[in-house]
Amino acid sequence: MPLNLLRRVRILKSLIVGNFAVKLPGGLRIFVNDDDTLSINIPDHYLRREYVRHPDYVPGGGWVVLDVGAHVGIYSLWVSRLVGDGFVIAFEPNPIAYRWLISNIELNGATNIKALPYALGDEITRQKLYVAGENIGASSLIMNHIINSPVGRYPIVGEFVVPVVTLDYVIDKSMEIVGKSIRYVDLVKVDVEGYEMKVLKGAEETLQKGLISKFVIEVHIDQINTKELIKYLDDYGYKLDAIIHFDHVKDMVYLGLRR
Repeated sequence: MPLNLLRRVRILKSLIVGNFAVKLPGGLRIFVNDDDTLSINIPDHYLRREYVRHPDYVPGGGWVVLDVGAHVGIYSLWVSRLVGDGFVIAFEPNPIAYRWLISNIELNGATNIKALPYALGDEITRQKLYVAGENIGASSLIMNHIINSPVGRYPIVGEFVVPVVTLDYVIDKSMEIVGKSIRYVDLVKVDVEGYEMKVLKGAEETLQKGLISKFVIEVHIDQINTKELIKYLDDYGYKLDAIIHFDHVKDMVYLGLRR
């Protein structure tokens, strides 16, 4: 086997195989699937608090929350404890991360999360997803976002062809896809490694109807212009409540529907 191929196989194996869980605040536990779960993903949520910098965007009881780009489920699990009899829909197209997402949901006995192995985009199709070595959370539908990442150039160690659906389709067919009718969404969290505008453009009908109350979006500025994204949602009646800049890497934007 050629050395470069052998290296890729070893990296993929290291991403897939994990055998211990760590305890998080609030009694949650997650399996550690790679080093970056500990060094990046957990600190992003619990130390940098990227998705909860504005008090109005902390989920409450009964909320319906969409976690678009759920990875291994850290945010989804945290939200599941807050919404109580509400509901979380977690989208994760990477088959490796999706396996850990399901395992973590089961590990915590979370019955109010529905995990779906789909990417969200602006059309219903199938598309290549590129697996980033060293940090599986940086995997993306956009190759350039991985190999020229502003946080470091990651090797691509694998590819999967994954299903892509639109948010409009999920809402319209929610009884079939989710198992319950979703007619209003309190919060959508988006972390899709450069695919943010595709997600929003696949939600035009939902946005026109005003069915989503709030967005918190991780904007990867090597691929997306933050001002253009804000303007896009402003045209649908959303106001910017907060924006947090993270150096030259990303912006966190919080946008709520004007009432």
